[in-house]
Amino acid sequence: MSSTHAVDVMVTGLNIVDVLVRLPGDVKRGEKYQADDLLVQGGAPAGNAACLLASLGWRTGFIARMGNDAMSCIARAELTRYGVLEDYFLHDASSAPGISVVEIDPSSGERTVFYSLKNYGSLKGDDIPVDDVRRAKLVLVDGYEADAALTMLEAIRGTACHSVLDIEAGDPEIVRRLIELGTHIILPLSAAQRLSGRSPVGEALHKLAAWTQGQVIATDGVNGSWAHTREGIHHQPAFKVEALDTTGCGDAYHGAYASALLDGLPLKLRMEFASWIAAQVALSLGGRSNLPTRESLKRENLSVLSPELRRHVES
Repeated sequence: MSSTHAVDVMVTGLNIVDVLVRLPGDVKRGEKYQADDLLVQGGAPAGNAACLLASLGWRTGFIARMGNDAMSCIARAELTRYGVLEDYFLHDASSAPGISVVEIDPSSGERTVFYSLKNYGSLKGDDIPVDDVRRAKLVLVDGYEADAALTMLEAIRGTACHSVLDIEAGDPEIVRRLIELGTHIILPLSAAQRLSGRSPVGEALHKLAAWTQGQVIATDGVNGSWAHTREGIHHQPAFKVEALDTTGCGDAYHGAYASALLDGLPLKLRMEFASWIAAQVALSLGGRSNLPTRESLKRENLSVLSPELRRHVES
């Protein structure tokens, strides 16, 4: 995986520290409970995707402001322990990462997120190392750092560099511009429906696909994911697992899709790989607790995969 590129992947997006707790059963407000499943961990869409890409062996940079506070120390350590490069962290003593508290339902694994961006240091277009971005093979951005994302996508426009977009929310005009510039746009089905004004999956994707020359994909948890293609809508079912925590599954989908794209896999195998990795993340508490390496993937149960993807994982 050696390359003349400064990095294989350049990532930017919300910089968050997660405090996750899997609730005991029958919680009554106002009482005290011992919670054995409690974890402090780095989080947020782009950060989790960056950790997965680095874990899979891609030279990955993450652009974010880091301060001197405890949360910045945690955010920095959580990124670098998976191999994300420190080169693109911007020191800013007045800034701090966001903080989220994630409550996980013990019966379903579904999570409820409460977050704060007090003292958060948002990125500006001038913070982006445009020359290094242009030398990357792929950029991955989320919609929460819109100025930075737009700068990165404008920088690679007309180049061979791919982009993977993780868009959940934002100003509709800015979101539309991001979609127009992206080469691979992956968003929750609810966001696709809201942006397009269409409820049926096919109609929503068709409307969004008219905005861009890129690939448009919608995800919907256990219901799987759908891609708009010239031949129609392709559906990738979700892999069935006993989910402990769904935090970070969508982030893992984006990161795994990006890795498969860099590996040169076709669309259907990219979506299958992304769905498989997302399901594995759901087996552990937190979005980064079960991130695989290429070698660890070979030890998983590969019988659930298509023959084509199985050969790729084994190679």
